[in-house]
Amino acid sequence: MRVIEFFSLASHAGDYRNWPLQTRLLRHGVPTACHVPGYRLLHQFQTEAGDYLLICDWDCPFEEASEFVLLSRELQVLARRSLGLPYASLVLEGMEIFGPDELRLNYYPDRKWALRVMGPVKWLPGFLSRCQFFWRNRRLHLRRLA
Repeated sequence: MRVIEFFSLASHAGDYRNWPLQTRLLRHGVPTACHVPGYRLLHQFQTEAGDYLLICDWDCPFEEASEFVLLSRELQVLARRSLGLPYASLVLEGMEIFGPDELRLNYYPDRKWALRVMGPVKWLPGFLSRCQFFWRNRRLHLRRLA
């Protein structure tokens, strides 16, 4: 996994309460057809497989949450996970690359999580091909460390 700086998010105008729950993704400043959850793009990576991992938040320090989005090279959403709790603030303070497919995330105060990007699955014909929908969010695996 390597750090990139290809993407940014479009800005919203008007009152914060009226902003949509999805923000248009920009690649090198050019609008794309892709929309992602959140209002700020905190970190972005390219995976070993060539997919993109984006970490966004909602720019709300009192009830902060993180959004993790895995995009294909064609900017199709492959997986999405959220990390947040009602009436709690999970502010991402830092992170480090912990291998080719894993990040270690540090949240205030002293909460640590691991985010692992799972590789694509080769589906067999028949029953398993009908289960692809259930695998979609399994591509991003979150687990609490401390």
